[in-house]
Formats: sequence, C-alpha cells, structure tokens
Amino acid sequence: MRKNSPPMTAIRAFEAAARRESFARAAEELNVTSGAISQQISQLESRLGIRLFRRVKQRMYLTEAGRTYLPPLRDALDRVEAATVDLLTHGGQIENLKVASLPTLATRWLVPRLVPFNQEHPEIRISLSAVDLNFATAERAPDLAGGQIDLCLFYGDGHWPGLKSIPLMDEELITVASPSLVLRHLNTPREVTQYPMLHHSTRPESWLEWCAIAEVETDLTIGHSFEHFFMLIEAAVSGLGVALLPRVLVERELAFGQLIQVSDITVKSRRGYFLIYPPDREANMKVLLFRDWLCRNTGRQLK
Repeated sequence: MRKNSPPMTAIRAFEAAARRESFARAAEELNVTSGAISQQISQLESRLGIRLFRRVKQRMYLTEAGRTYLPPLRDALDRVEAATVDLLTHGGQIENLKVASLPTLATRWLVPRLVPFNQEHPEIRISLSAVDLNFATAERAPDLAGGQIDLCLFYGDGHWPGLKSIPLMDEELITVASPSLVLRHLNTPREVTQYPMLHHSTRPESWLEWCAIAEVETDLTIGHSFEHFFMLIEAAVSGLGVALLPRVLVERELAFGQLIQVSDITVKSRRGYFLIYPPDREANMKVLLFRDWLCRNTGRQLK
C-alpha cells in the first residue's frame, strides 16, 4: 500500500490543469466540470499541505512546488499510458523491449543484425526509436524519454550519471569517397586534401585530428557540412567529396563498392559506442537477454 500517494483522479486533474494552464481546459480534456477540477486540486493541496497553484486575478499559476511536482507526474502518467497501449495491443503475450539508438548506428549496424535475436527470442518485440546527442548537458547525456526507454546504444566516453554503461565497440574513422570521384587509393595525405572535404557538423574536430596525424595542413573552413552520419554517407556515395566516417557505419558501402577507402591513415576515436540503461533495468529479463546477446555479437565480455 502506497500511503503517501494521492488518488489518481487528483493527480490527473493537477497534471492536466498544469499542462493546459487552465482549470477550464483541463475540465474539457477530462470530460468533467471546472468545479470538479478545482475540488480535486484543493483536496490534493490539503493532503500534501503544499500550495501547487497561485490564484491571481482569475488566473492560475504554478507555484515553485507545483513546477517541481509536475515533470515526474507527467512521466508516470505517460508510462501508465504506454503500458496500457502495449497490453491492449499485444494482450500480454509479447514482451515489449524499448530500445533507442543514434539514428545512423541503428540503420547501418543494429537493424541488419536483429534477425538472429528475433529467431532466438520471438517472444520479445523490439520497439526501436532514435535518440540524438544531447548538447544541453556537458556529458551529452541521452534523453531516455522519462524512463520509458529500456536500453540505448550511444556514443561517448562511457560516463553518464545514473546510467549503467557497457562498452560495445571502439570507433575508427577512415577516409572514404565514391569511386566516381576518386579512381584509386591515394598515396599521400596531400592528395586527399586536393579533393572537396565533407564535414560532420557535430564532430568538427575529426578532420583536424586526421590532418595532425597525417602531418598535412589544409583549409578546413570550406566544404559541405552535415548534421548526421547518414547524410554524410549519402553525400560521399553521391560523389560530393571525401568523408571521414566510422568504419563500422560504412561496411555495406565498402563491401558493395559504393565507397572506397582512399587513405591508410585513420583516426582512433577517444570515445566509443556503448550500451546504456538505468540500473534498475537489470531486474528485467528481456533487458538482460538483449544485453547479453549484443555483447556476444560484439565480442565484449561482461564484467
């Protein structure tokens, strides 16, 4: 029994009123009267002994306590909604595993490898979504959708507060181009810099590192720039220039001759690809099954 938890009707009334910034609009959403919303919130405030709204000239404003209370309640209601949709959709017969990944890593690496997992565990349904690097935080921590994501494939140094991380793959950046642009392997770094150089806008240091290793100087302020690796890959395949890309993301293009590696000089990234998840997910069997399968497929040993 959760002695401190308020009634669900009061929580829903508060969340709707706070989100809609209006008792009337909350009442319309929940199909009740404005008086009922007001009564539920008054009872909630009395139970908590804390004011959640300030009333100023017929308008309602969240107090500091109300602003603090709202996000976790909204996340909890979202999780209730998601769980209910899963149950109604699958009747409890299939375990739903919510996996997130960087977009290009998902399409180029993870998805092509899911068939064996599906064959081993047909009872687990994977729901795959995209997640981007979060530049709003110093550690570029991923947004795991308020706890609704079970596991995430992410890039970084392996240190994200409050998350368990398991190293999956190191990253090696290689220089590639379309054979329609570069007809042969280039013998010197200077030859590489004679071609248009394509850039990744969130990894501006990559070409700088390559040039430092190659001991060559060139103007890196010119050349097209792309936000995502999948854009950069397509630009290189189309013949727009030479790109510096993770080998693991262009295995298919190299195998089918859409891209060729034009230089033997590579960049070993200081960061890598990790599987991350909240520690409490280790109690979930489907999470453990996917984690162990992924580690086996990348040759990594769990510590």
